[in-house]
Amino acid sequence: MRLYPKMILIIACTFFAVMFVLLFSFELTIMDSFSSLEEKYVERDLIRAEHAIDEEIKRLQQIATDWGEWDTTYDFAQSRDPKYISSNLALSTFEALQITSLIIQDLNGSVIVGRGVGERKDHLTGVPTELVKAVMQISSTPQEKHSGILEWNNSAWVFAQNPILTTHQGGPSRGTITVLNPLDQDKLSDISDQLLQNVTARILTPEERSQGYPDLSGSQITGDTILSNRILSDVHGSPFLLLQVQSVRDLYESGLLTRDYLFFSLLLLVVCFMGVAITLINLIVIAPLSELNAELAQIGKTGLLSGRLKTGRDDEIGDLSRSINQMLDQIEQAVEQRHATEQRLSRLIALAEEGICLVGPDFRIWFANPKLASIFGRTPGELNGMEITDLLEGEPIPVNELLSNQSVHIELHTRKKDGSELYVRVVSAPYPLDTGQEGHLCVISDITTFKDNEKALLLSNKKLSLLGSMTRHDIVNQLTTIRGMLGLVHRKTTDEVILNLVEAAEEAADRVNKHIEFSKEYQKAGMQAPIWQNLRTCWSLAYAMTKKKGLTFTYEGGDYEIFADQLLQKVFYNLIDNSLKHGKNVFYITIHTRLQDKDLIISYEDDGEGIPENMKERVFERGVGSGTGWGLFFVREVLSLTGITITEQGTFGIGARFLITVPEGGYRPVEVLQVEED
Repeated sequence: MRLYPKMILIIACTFFAVMFVLLFSFELTIMDSFSSLEEKYVERDLIRAEHAIDEEIKRLQQIATDWGEWDTTYDFAQSRDPKYISSNLALSTFEALQITSLIIQDLNGSVIVGRGVGERKDHLTGVPTELVKAVMQISSTPQEKHSGILEWNNSAWVFAQNPILTTHQGGPSRGTITVLNPLDQDKLSDISDQLLQNVTARILTPEERSQGYPDLSGSQITGDTILSNRILSDVHGSPFLLLQVQSVRDLYESGLLTRDYLFFSLLLLVVCFMGVAITLINLIVIAPLSELNAELAQIGKTGLLSGRLKTGRDDEIGDLSRSINQMLDQIEQAVEQRHATEQRLSRLIALAEEGICLVGPDFRIWFANPKLASIFGRTPGELNGMEITDLLEGEPIPVNELLSNQSVHIELHTRKKDGSELYVRVVSAPYPLDTGQEGHLCVISDITTFKDNEKALLLSNKKLSLLGSMTRHDIVNQLTTIRGMLGLVHRKTTDEVILNLVEAAEEAADRVNKHIEFSKEYQKAGMQAPIWQNLRTCWSLAYAMTKKKGLTFTYEGGDYEIFADQLLQKVFYNLIDNSLKHGKNVFYITIHTRLQDKDLIISYEDDGEGIPENMKERVFERGVGSGTGWGLFFVREVLSLTGITITEQGTFGIGARFLITVPEGGYRPVEVLQVEED
């Protein structure tokens, strides 16, 4: 995606995200607050409705008190004068008092008088017997006042009951007076008009009363209305009446309108701001960048690195132009240096004394210098495009082994174009190509002369070995003759002087024989190529050659193989033999192996007499020692053939301690070797 639409997308997403967060916050906070406020208002109206019912009950209680605590009513309860009824209990009285029914009873509960307003409210009627029974169930003590709500004829009635006393509340009581009003739709309409809300009430069903009305109390929101409920108890304290206040959610609707207005206002603001921001970004950033890009494209199209961008602006784009110009300067210098380097490298390759070629991923030669062509008796043109396997014909070798993903060193026997033998050493390494693929750079050296010299040297060594063997054989024969003659002289004479001379001659013959034996062993050193040898096995075989009884040999440490001359076992034998001959009483020989830095340290220790401090280096010199003087000299010479060193670091009087140091690359753990072979 290009920068311009990306900027538009980022700005749009940012503003819409901000708008969404604002609206979401408005929905969670303001709208919830509106809902909570509406619930509080409805709950308050419900309390007011309940308070209105309580006020109605108090009003009836006041009427019952005024009529019950009146001397005229007190006298009427005893005299039952009809004039009381005609003068006090007229229809106008009920209308003035705003009551529906009035019942006067004696102490036995018998009705003295009961009057009620008819359905049309234009005349008075008697009080139904069932209503009287309901009133009689209120209390069995006529001396007490009672008020509240009772149920009759599946409807709710508010009432007030007062004992009949004198005006000064004197007694005894002569009965009770009860004033009642139905809590019907008319009364609820009056309350609704007072509260300006829709107030309703209904009697709880038997199921609702038995289940404890768990879902009836509280507020309920349904669509655009909110309903608040409360349970009212009857005069006996039992749940009886469900009072409800229903209100239209005007406040919430106003909040929704406010939210919509805010949404469209923010949307309009976002669109306007995006238009202004996009225009400014296009003028300030996008257009100058497009111009800068066009200039860079022109420089790239022409390929002239000498071209430069305009730097007249004094802002970040101007800084970018100057930075690009500096980069172009550096690229131009780098290209010039590369061209000069390539020219020097091409001349160097052309003048190199080694054959050099570049092999592509198709195993064909892409480039070859003149020296490589001269090595194989060909021209550079003949080598270009030739497969590397055709050039190195003679010995079968897998191409993947020669051209692997790491550096390879290998010697091959091949032939020149004219068929003559040719020995070459090939060094191959991966080389990245300009195409992005991977090729191989091969350096090929002509080692035919070296191989011929090697063969000649091997032939000379073979002849010298044969000559040395014949010479030793002849000398040993002559020594045998001399020793035989000396033995005859020793048996034929008793002259002490002559016997001493004969013994000295025999000792000289023995020393000559030992020197010959050493020359035979020393001649073998370096005659054969070094090989990997198991360290524990060589020590064990060397110890087995000693055949010394009472000697304890211990090997401690890891198992390793070391790259050494094939006389390694003889080297270890000489060390053990040196301990047995010169250590006097030697009973223990211990071998330790450990890694120090990157070298392998082999420690040889015995419990003999040890070597004096002034002899620690001289013991490795030829001819030094009480024996032939060749043992430790032979040890150091054989080990040095593969870069292994040996020193003596023991303590005189405690035992000898030889440290053999094998450099990195000259040893390998046996476990790793086994894993590789598996």
